[in-house]
Amino acid sequence: MKRTLLLIVVLLLLVLCRWPWAADCPQPLAIKAGKIWTVTNGVIENGVIVITNGKIDAVGKNPCVPEGAKILEMPDTNVMPGLIDGHCHLGLALDILAEIEETVSAVTAEMQILDAFNPAADDVKKALRSGVTTVLLAPGYKNPIAGQTAIVKLCGARTDDWVLRRNAGVKFSLGNEALMSDRRPTSRPGLLTLIREELTRGKNCGGDTFDPRVQILKRVAEGELPVYISVHTVDETVAAMQIVDECALKATLVGAEQGDEVATMIAERNIPVIYAPLLRFSKDKDLKRVVGMAGAGIKIAFASTAPLTDLRDLRTSAIIAAKYGLSPEVALKSLTIHAAEILGIAERVGSIEIGKDADLVILNGSPLELTSRVEMVIVNGTIVYQGEEK
Repeated sequence: MKRTLLLIVVLLLLVLCRWPWAADCPQPLAIKAGKIWTVTNGVIENGVIVITNGKIDAVGKNPCVPEGAKILEMPDTNVMPGLIDGHCHLGLALDILAEIEETVSAVTAEMQILDAFNPAADDVKKALRSGVTTVLLAPGYKNPIAGQTAIVKLCGARTDDWVLRRNAGVKFSLGNEALMSDRRPTSRPGLLTLIREELTRGKNCGGDTFDPRVQILKRVAEGELPVYISVHTVDETVAAMQIVDECALKATLVGAEQGDEVATMIAERNIPVIYAPLLRFSKDKDLKRVVGMAGAGIKIAFASTAPLTDLRDLRTSAIIAAKYGLSPEVALKSLTIHAAEILGIAERVGSIEIGKDADLVILNGSPLELTSRVEMVIVNGTIVYQGEEK
């Protein structure tokens, strides 16, 4: 009897050990492409990417392909890392304006934008079709201190697969949108005073204080959480840098449409910029501004701000910037590895390297050609979009 029970226990243990392994080990995938834009290690002509368990296992001219791997013969295609949208409002459950703005209170640092995210929303699927695989979800622009941002992938079977960071930082806004006639602050000096007061309150709070808002601001003031500061004009950008200096914040500027006019100041502080969609602008001077910032040594990523703007604005922004003088290498990095570095997720995404997540976009032409069409999108080694054959 004891021997029978022991045998049953052993068999159960074997099943339990092997079952997750079998479920989590999909068929390896090998992609043979005409060009592989690794972003960090140049372009590989007629190369192969090997994907195992959702990760990039090998990349090169002739890597070893595992026996039994599914092979995609795509000799006329270009493969690049999945696009990273540095600031957007995709997939929010209800009306976009209702979800991103919390206008009753000026300070809502405890609010988490991820609570309103629907990963099955139509605009999420649309983003995937355009090649976007990872995004920074952010609150809106009417709160001087809004809620917490989140970094998510736009596809995943489990929450752990698509939520990279539930609390990726706190959104600040120094634009005119944050000034309201029926709620403090009503003026720019009042806005800056309010932000200083809240950061001071957070910095000085004790460890036993039970106030989610203050606790979040404490982490911001201590540099544990980054801030994403929405600015537009020169004066707003300078004010943001004053706050960063005074409070020693870990900051990224969002928008910064006139940032080129104070590019040296931004670069001296090593503050990156998530730039506004270039399709908003029509004048040559405005279209060249991002080129000036990159030339000053500022690390740039692009944002779509979708669905407030079109999702196609993301890759189009890089294409326009390259047409107006941004080097193609920097333009491509601004869609991928620079965005990943700014968001703090470069160990997982942003380039085609061994060990990174297999998030890939396959196009029928160069990534920086406006006519290039997305043929396939892969997230965590799984094909999540495949265009129709022409």
